[in-house]
Amino acid sequence: MISTEISSDVQTQTWRILTTPAWSGEENMTYDLRTIQAVQEGQLPPTLRFFRWSEPTVSYGKHQSPNDLYLKIPADWAAIQRPTGGGMVFHGNDLCFSLCWREGQQPLPVHLKDHYEWIHSVALQAIKPLFEARLARCEDCSTTPDTLATRDCFTQPVGFDVLKGEQKIVGGALCRQKDTFLYQGSVQGINTPDFEERLQDAFKHALDA
Repeated sequence: MISTEISSDVQTQTWRILTTPAWSGEENMTYDLRTIQAVQEGQLPPTLRFFRWSEPTVSYGKHQSPNDLYLKIPADWAAIQRPTGGGMVFHGNDLCFSLCWREGQQPLPVHLKDHYEWIHSVALQAIKPLFEARLARCEDCSTTPDTLATRDCFTQPVGFDVLKGEQKIVGGALCRQKDTFLYQGSVQGINTPDFEERLQDAFKHALDA
């Protein structure tokens, strides 16, 4: 069950940070959609959420169609469309996180083109103490990417994804609803027990800057 209770005295400049239970794809996407609506209407402050999945699930971008992806989705996996863009993502043991904020919210960059780099730079700070990683550069990106209709997010890095060697380990996508933004991302292949705490601490530090 997803709670829709909203505090009437929210501080719109103070970030709300929470971890939700492992939910189904529909529950996770519904929660983020309700959050962006509430943030836009001023009923919730900017929100950072960490979440997982209750069953193996493929999420796919808002510009993709399940009709184009059915051959790639395992028969025993659930599938759900995200409100954000990008390619399909396989969710099993990954840690996911979403940020929702209104235009001009500090300390997010002013320009939309800089949001992705800023968010992934914070994630990189949590990863660096564990092993060597970096943000993807232009030369890391395919010059002949798969068509968006069937693109697999984690097989084709784009600029500012987080890479371990040549392997993409953090990817995400954005959407905009009027003056409000939603980012949804996935961290793959990091099983360190305290990693969620590390990532949360990195964002707390960055969001308090």
